[in-house]
Amino acid sequence: MLWNAVDRRLRDDHDLPLAWFESMRVVARLDQARVRDIAEVLIITEGGASKLVDRIQAAGYLRRQQHPNDGRSSQVLLTRAGRHILRAATATLDDELAERIGAVVTNDVLARLDATLELLRVSNLNLDEPGSVHQ
Repeated sequence: MLWNAVDRRLRDDHDLPLAWFESMRVVARLDQARVRDIAEVLIITEGGASKLVDRIQAAGYLRRQQHPNDGRSSQVLLTRAGRHILRAATATLDDELAERIGAVVTNDVLARLDATLELLRVSNLNLDEPGSVHQ
């Protein structure tokens, strides 16, 4: 329900799907992201991440260029328009989350939830590692 509400708000206010927003946040956070990096962070396939990047690039928010350290791959960068819309959409996301969650849950509870979700995310990523022991 929360995903749908935030997606609707980002689409209404910025014509930006939440999946695009999340991909763009990954690129902004990593600075020199490859499609593989986006896929790993979002826990989606490389093919799915590549299609997302293609669509976002077609909208003018991302661009690809040859990776400086690996001539066989490209890196994905935010365009000026991408940085601008990401800043505006981030403010909208924060507002929507504050309205839907902040009015009900305290900051302490949110911090604990964030830490718990991060622990679960890392734990699940480690379960996918070759040679890991599943308990």
